[in-house]
Amino acid sequence: MPERIDDFLTKEQPSIPMLIGRGVLPVCGKVVIGGPPKSNKSFLVLNVILALAQGRNIFDACYDNKMPVLPVARRYKVLYVEQELGPYGLKDRLVALVGAAPKPLEFYVKTRDMGMRLDTPEGRKLIWDEVAACQPDVVIFDPLAKFHLSDENSAQQMGAVMRAGDRLIEEFKCAVIYIHHTGKESFEHPRHGGDRLRGSSAIFADCDTLMEVTRLSKGHIKEPILKLTFELRRGEPIDPIIVQRLRDGRVIYKGENFTHGESTGQSVNRPSKEEPYKGL
Repeated sequence: MPERIDDFLTKEQPSIPMLIGRGVLPVCGKVVIGGPPKSNKSFLVLNVILALAQGRNIFDACYDNKMPVLPVARRYKVLYVEQELGPYGLKDRLVALVGAAPKPLEFYVKTRDMGMRLDTPEGRKLIWDEVAACQPDVVIFDPLAKFHLSDENSAQQMGAVMRAGDRLIEEFKCAVIYIHHTGKESFEHPRHGGDRLRGSSAIFADCDTLMEVTRLSKGHIKEPILKLTFELRRGEPIDPIIVQRLRDGRVIYKGENFTHGESTGQSVNRPSKEEPYKGL
């Protein structure tokens, strides 16, 4: 039965639980991590989902007041489905991050199964079977473009792809992270916010959070500096943060006051302009 407005507004509602706090990744939520090619998205994603599996704050990052930048409250079960690195490349990256004989983690991988698609009944069944087998808290599709053959510029077709993800969330009560490319900008067609994602705006319109990765270091820098920006629907705005991808694949937080010397690859500390948040 419908509720009268006064009853609806006075009834206590539970807060939305978060896998990554501050509104970044809600339980049963959707995140898009976007960036141009060679921006280190996959390195960054592995660090994020390893932290979720280990129950660590993302990048172990804390503000000067000791509050976590991207808080994680406990360990979660993750399923990483990837279509680019393949088993050898993925193993090399994971060994560098956790060693050849890591402690047991609820971290599951499915690599290079090109039959897994979100736009066909057969492909969805393959995905559903893998998710049903491990019952993860979060599923990662890396990259989104390899999980469909739809027209990325069609709002109708990409809407159908995103609805397949919604059905996965509804059936298994999991969150979903999509890895996606940003499009090329031009003077005539500047891009802002979610419009920077390649293809239809239906992709950005469907997600709770956009985390955009920008490489600040020049291509020859072996341990590049990256900037992460956030657009959230379920939290207060988060200022951009700066991280560094090390040679072993780890991504480390560079602090509140970090400024990157883009031309030299050097860095300096600047005074903070804003007081960080006081709690979750």
